[in-house]
Amino acid sequence: MNILINLNSSSKDANNPFHGGNEYANRLVEEIIKANTFNSLYFYCFSEEFIDNNVLTLIKDDKRNSIIVNQNKYSDIDSVIKECNINRLFDPLGVGLSRVNLKDVEVVYTVHGLRPIELLTDINEYHLESKIKHIIKKIFSTYFNIKNKNKFRDVINLVATKKKLVVVSEHTKNSIITLFGTKPDDISVFYSPEKKNQNINIIDEKNFFLRTSIIPKDYFLLVSSKRWVKNTYRAVKAFDNLIDNGQLTKKIVLTGVNNKVKNIVRNKEMFYFLDYVPSKELEILYKNAFCFVYPSLNEGFGYPPLEAMKYGTPVIASMITAIPEIVGEACLKFHPFSILELQARIFQLQNNENLRNNLQLLGEKRYELISKKQKEDLVKLVEIILLNDI
Repeated sequence: MNILINLNSSSKDANNPFHGGNEYANRLVEEIIKANTFNSLYFYCFSEEFIDNNVLTLIKDDKRNSIIVNQNKYSDIDSVIKECNINRLFDPLGVGLSRVNLKDVEVVYTVHGLRPIELLTDINEYHLESKIKHIIKKIFSTYFNIKNKNKFRDVINLVATKKKLVVVSEHTKNSIITLFGTKPDDISVFYSPEKKNQNINIIDEKNFFLRTSIIPKDYFLLVSSKRWVKNTYRAVKAFDNLIDNGQLTKKIVLTGVNNKVKNIVRNKEMFYFLDYVPSKELEILYKNAFCFVYPSLNEGFGYPPLEAMKYGTPVIASMITAIPEIVGEACLKFHPFSILELQARIFQLQNNENLRNNLQLLGEKRYELISKKQKEDLVKLVEIILLNDI
């Protein structure tokens, strides 16, 4: 069987080099290549430079079964399907498939979430990304909501010989059912696969902290700060208010920072500002944080809390969308639109050692539970992609 895997939909880019869709695609492709024995795998991409280095190496080493299909040669997916006699298409993000002719092809595709419908914009976007875009979205919210809903409806209702719609959480499944009337049996839930272990050691940690001057176990951590959906604006306000009141004893590390993020911070001397950091350094930050704070406004799955729980780092997390499903009762939850409630949770955790110890134990157990499901779901999904019947 000839299987086409669309890597374009989840490629890394300069503005957002580390995102869930990209991580998801990389892990799946690695396992697909390892598990494949007789299928021909075609990987469609803008260019090889957009493919993760580890994935690219695996593809090139698998000369017998894996072929890179560059967009310079084939202008679109339709051309690849026709000229390469593709029987099945797997798209790890699925958002662009409504424009592809799939009538003669089996399709396995993933919808990670419905963020453009569930969360069109927020004051965070005004402060952190685009004031004009935020204002336009607010004024024309009805138009954009209808447009986004129609776009996702087209994706959900793909016309194909056979199709398997995959989602990464029960939250996304239930959102699709209630919005589009999709039958529950037509949607399969497979949790996003576990991230690869970075194998950090004491020397890695020592060098990182010497270079950055960050003190281990003496900081709150927030990630992807310049992405407005991560709710950095409200989180920074909560920290600044505590600092102003003399109620915060720890510093704050922000990753994925740009100048707009820095401009909203009042007490800059209490913050460490980092750009996006490599995966190994991010692991070091998760492992050594006093607490990880995840105020995100919308997630289809949500990797970061699990990454912190893996190391027993206490977590304060938003209580909406897929996040409660993933974290369970293993973290301190708050309403992400309330700055005051987040302030209270930060203060509570900082000053309650018994709570921190309890969250550490609960977090480690939760990580083990979700990790087991992630491993099982990864095997099941790879089998669906590679086997003859979907």
